Amino acid sequence: MKLVNPTPKYKESYLQLVNAAKQDGDIHEMGNAYRENESFDAMINRLQDRARGKNIANRDVPSSMKWMIENNEVVGTIDLRHILNQNYFERLGHVAYYVHPMKRNKGYASEALHLAIAWYQKRPVNKILITCYSDNIASAKVILNNGGIFEKSVPDSRSSKMINRYWITINHTEN
Repeated sequence: MKLVNPTPKYKESYLQLVNAAKQDGDIHEMGNAYRENESFDAMINRLQDRARGKNIANRDVPSSMKWMIENNEVVGTIDLRHILNQNYFERLGHVAYYVHPMKRNKGYASEALHLAIAWYQKRPVNKILITCYSDNIASAKVILNNGGIFEKSVPDSRSSKMINRYWITINHTEN
């Protein structure tokens, strides 16, 4: 598997992922990877701007969206936030991933997080915060299997759920 920037090369596969997320009823879980009624080209431009920190909302942060590619198919998305503001520190963390409903429990999220950690090794970030709802056992396993250290559970200000907070130390390699 590899992580790639969103590109027209995988447009049809990305649209299949969006359709699957809609059918599964969890399109909102795709986060910044999807906006209702946004054209594909507008999405690509928005995500490129976001990676540069351009034209982002006050509550948002610069971020690099990557697609998880396996056998020339988009099997998921992963959002890699460059920095955290209060909103992202309290609720969302540095990393958010979404895996195609039919591709779950096959190791894609674990591999994507592993590749994300390597991505952060090339940036001036020493620790990354990753969060998930306390009832999301699969996501907690992904985080723990990639070296996540549980910090605490906190109530989500937008739902009745608890958010588990995990930290992963980034070991910067010599170039």
